[in-house]
Parts: sequence; structure tokens; C-alpha cells
Amino acid sequence: GRIALSTKTLEPEPGDMLRDPKRVFEMAEETAARYHERMEAERKAREEAAKDIVLGLGDSLDDLTSSSDDDSEGSDPLADVSDNLDSLLS
Repeated sequence: GRIALSTKTLEPEPGDMLRDPKRVFEMAEETAARYHERMEAERKAREEAAKDIVLGLGDSLDDLTSSSDDDSEGSDPLADVSDNLDSLLS
């Protein structure tokens, strides 16, 4: 295996490691904390987007199944999502 290390995420501005490496190392903890906060915010945004997509699929399925007379009350609107996705992808 190969391991690659980079100081890119620790640089407040691109090229800081070449211009002033001492400053980069002095600010490393603060810069790393900001980086982790940004990554966490992006993760939460992705989760929310995925949740909205899944809920949207559920709404779409409800629209499709609400017109049929043989639906049982209280059935899971996401029960057939994987089947519908599989049929779309194949």
C-alpha cells in the first residue's frame, strides 16, 4: 500500500507552506479545527439532501399508490423504493 501525506488542508492560503512553514505549523491546530467544522457541515448538508430525496421518493410513491383501490391503510410508502430504483437502473 501507499500512504500520501499533504499539508494542503493546513495552509490558510495556498502556498503558505512554501512562503512561511513556521506560521503554517503554528496555526495547524486552529486550521485543522476549521477544516473539521467545514467537513462536518458538508456531511450534514449531504445527509439533509439525501433525506429530502428519500422523502421526495416517498411522496412520489404516495401519489402513484393513492389512486389504486387495493392500498392498505398505514402501509410503508418507502417499501417499494428499492424495487422502483432497481427497475429504473436496469
